[in-house]
Amino acid sequence: WRCPVSRSARLFLSLLVFTAVARIAAAQGAPGFHFGITGSADIPLQDQSDVYKTGWNGGLLFVLNFGDSPFGLRFQATYDELNVKDLALFPNASGKTQILAGVGDIVIGARHGAVQPYLIGGVGAYDLRFKGQILSNDLFSDSTTRFGWNAGGGLAFPLGGSTRLFRFGLTV
Repeated sequence: WRCPVSRSARLFLSLLVFTAVARIAAAQGAPGFHFGITGSADIPLQDQSDVYKTGWNGGLLFVLNFGDSPFGLRFQATYDELNVKDLALFPNASGKTQILAGVGDIVIGARHGAVQPYLIGGVGAYDLRFKGQILSNDLFSDSTTRFGWNAGGGLAFPLGGSTRLFRFGLTV
């Protein structure tokens, strides 16, 4: 099974366009329970860019930090959607891929400072669904659920007060 967009590309773009508001941004380092809303573009890479247009994703983020301890827990649920491009062989074809994911991570990182490095890793479940149509009455669909793991790291940059650029990093 191959995800149409690499997790690292999704994460990288998410991090570039996602500047958290005060309550969401506090989740990176403040103690206690926090939640947030995420969203960004999904950019297909390599062979997938021949098939898919740029898509989108959105999600919910739940974070539990343990005081000044460098350890925290993060749970995230996301929905991704990508539409197929017009293909030369089938000019009237249509289709889309939807990915519903639930991920649990352990985060280890600094809670104070101008630059806050962190490491992240965890496991998740990924439900991939494809629906399409080649000719006017030729409908098809397929779905599969897979389990996977992720690991990565990055930097958080406080922007003043409780607002910060939330998670600039790479996860694979």
